[in-house]
Amino acid sequence: MVMSFVMEKLKEALLMMMNFGGQVLQMMLNFVGQLLLKLVNFAGEGLLSLKNFSWQVLVLLLNFFGQVPLTLKKFCLQALITLKNFGSQVLLSLQNIFGQVPLMLKNFGWQVLVMLKELGGQALVTLKNFGAQALVALDNITWQVKNLFGRLVNWFDEVFPPETRVEKINYWFHVALPYLIIALFLALFIYCSYTCVRLLLPGVMSLLKTVGNALINSMKSLFTCCYRYVGLLLPRVRDLLKTVWNVVIKIRKSLKSLFTCCWRSKEPIIKMMKAPGRNITIPRSAFVIDPRLYFRNLRIFPGDMLV
Repeated sequence: MVMSFVMEKLKEALLMMMNFGGQVLQMMLNFVGQLLLKLVNFAGEGLLSLKNFSWQVLVLLLNFFGQVPLTLKKFCLQALITLKNFGSQVLLSLQNIFGQVPLMLKNFGWQVLVMLKELGGQALVTLKNFGAQALVALDNITWQVKNLFGRLVNWFDEVFPPETRVEKINYWFHVALPYLIIALFLALFIYCSYTCVRLLLPGVMSLLKTVGNALINSMKSLFTCCYRYVGLLLPRVRDLLKTVWNVVIKIRKSLKSLFTCCWRSKEPIIKMMKAPGRNITIPRSAFVIDPRLYFRNLRIFPGDMLV
């Protein structure tokens, strides 16, 4: 009874441990799935924000570079008009050299000032528009970052409610601590390996290069020597191989004949004898083992017994 009670309690304890392990594993899988989902959403929103920002910047740059040619075109037209007027005024000044030179210079200076004023106003307007659009883009990015941060805070409040936040954080910290330690050791190992490889790589490469050059030179010299002497040694080697082949054939024939003789000599030799009271020969071992049995069979089954 005591043993059955103990066994039932052990079964209940094992079932409880299995249920607890399954619940913990399910909670961890749910947490990891939610975390991966949030990370994917966060990465997608970040990429969308970067796309919108890059698109806005590209539009601003296109607008800016689209306005610059127009400004240059207007400036060139105004410069041509100014040069035209200047040329006409120069011609008039050639007619009235001493009377119209101051007036011409005054008109030219005034036109230049007006042109510079218009150019500066247009440049200021362009910079103002660009700055306003950049501020709008920055406001949009700031709003998106604030919205994302608010979502992260709300998700954190959902995952870790204020009532049980400390207990859950302590629990998950204790669960993740071994993995964090393993990750830290792996990072240190990778960093040390990278540092050692980076320090030893130049020396190893130079050593390998030296060894490779030495091997290449030695192989070149070896192949050169072999190529020189192969032509001289080839006829002798061919004759030697023929001689060796003939010797091998002779040795094979002699070994074959020797093994044939030995195999025949190892065949079992059965000693025979004339069967007592009969006209036949029988194996001697059969008679020596049990002569009484032989004579008993002879009396029962006479067969070719002598008369």
